[in-house]
Order: sequence, then structure tokens, then C-alpha cells
Amino acid sequence: MKHTIILLSLVLFSLVISCSGDDPVDKDTIPPTAPKMILHKGDTGDDPVYIDNAWVYWNDENNGIDAVSEGDWIRVPWEPFIDTDLSHVKIFRFSQSEPAPMLINTVPAIDDYYLDQSSLVEREWYSYFIELYDASGNYSVSDTASYAILAKSNLEYPENGQTVNTSNLKLRWIRGDSDTTRFRVLVWDNTDRLIYSPLYFYTPVVENPPPPEVPFPVLTPAPAPGSVFRWRVDSYDWDEEHGMFMGSESRERTFTIE
Repeated sequence: MKHTIILLSLVLFSLVISCSGDDPVDKDTIPPTAPKMILHKGDTGDDPVYIDNAWVYWNDENNGIDAVSEGDWIRVPWEPFIDTDLSHVKIFRFSQSEPAPMLINTVPAIDDYYLDQSSLVEREWYSYFIELYDASGNYSVSDTASYAILAKSNLEYPENGQTVNTSNLKLRWIRGDSDTTRFRVLVWDNTDRLIYSPLYFYTPVVENPPPPEVPFPVLTPAPAPGSVFRWRVDSYDWDEEHGMFMGSESRERTFTIE
């Protein structure tokens, strides 16, 4: 009888050890806090908005999902993550022509945006969401952010790096397509301060119209010889269905004051 009790005890102990190995008591099964995409909030040069007792000026870094100057791409940002035991992020995209969500990349959880450098089609709306994974394999899913790019304008004058006189200087560009009629000319000084950001509406009524252009502003004090300015032209077109603008940013150029 004593031997039987000892044998049963050993069997029970073996079962406990076996079960504990298959199902660890401390295994993390809680998914991360759901991430949030940053929707398009505005455009560089827009009037500031008052948020949380402070004026906010939109720029290329804080205005949410947007086109970029470097290429025909979309920058897809998300809000900072809350959890600390994170592993990686999976980025998904779908569009009007490809409605089934497709995994387009996986990035480390330390990243706070993704630059979609795919061959994106102009005027097609692309929607993005992410899956956020922790170190235990748990994950949560974000909301969705959407954007559509336009054909880039091409800067014509001044040429890149050209030395110019500000007297009667006009900044001229070629439209990326004939359907876009709303533009913003952006000029920064050599401290990266935005000094000029006029909106320009171009609706030509003649065949083979001249390219759009705007005069360089009269600055006080006048810029010193050798001063370098950087400029680009952003394009916009309203989309009624989505209730927001599509957009593009031209490649940037510099010019020097003689």
C-alpha cells in the first residue's frame, strides 16, 4: 500500500511538471494598447490653429499623412506607442483598385512613421493601417488613414543654385497636370524659416497658357548678397467624396541673391 501511494505521488508530480511546461503561468496574453494613425491635419503654410492652449503651425513633420518632396511617395505616421514591451509593426495598405488589405512592410516598433515608396498612382486614394506586436506575439490593430497624391509641379525658374537679382524676380513652375488649379509657393531662408507661402489659383482660359508664376516678396531688410533661399511648389485638388485635398510637393531648389 505504501509503495502504491508513493507511485501515485510520483505520477501526479510528473503531470504537474508537464502541464506547467505547456502553459506557463506568467505568459503575457494582453495585447498592446491599440495604435492610432495620424490623419492629414493641414499643409505647410496654412494658418496656425489653437490646440491645447498653444498655436500650432503645420509643417512637413507634424501635419499627419502627406505627400513628400523627395519622391512620388506618401509618408504614413502614427502616434507614439504607449506600451514598452514592443517588438515590431506591420503596415497594411488598400486602395480603390486593390481593395483587399495587403501587407507592404514590417518595421521595428521604435519607428514612428513609414514612407511608402511604392509605384503609387496619382489621384488614387490609398488607405493604411498597422498591426502593433509586443515581445510575446500579442498584437492590436490601428484605425485607418488615407491620402492621394497628385502629379508634381516642376520648378522652372530660378534654376537650382542660380544667382539672381531680386528686382522683378518671379518664381515660375510647370504644372504636373492640367487638372490641378490650386498651388502654394513656399520659400524658406537659410535658417529654415518659412518667409513666404502665398496660395495661387491658376485657371487658364486660353490654349497653351503661360506657366504660372508669382513675384518674390519685397523683404525688409533686403536680403544681403550671398543669401540663400529654398523654395518649392505644393499642388492641391479637392476631392468631394473624401472631403479633403489630394496633394503633391515639388522637389526643392535653392537660389542665391547676387
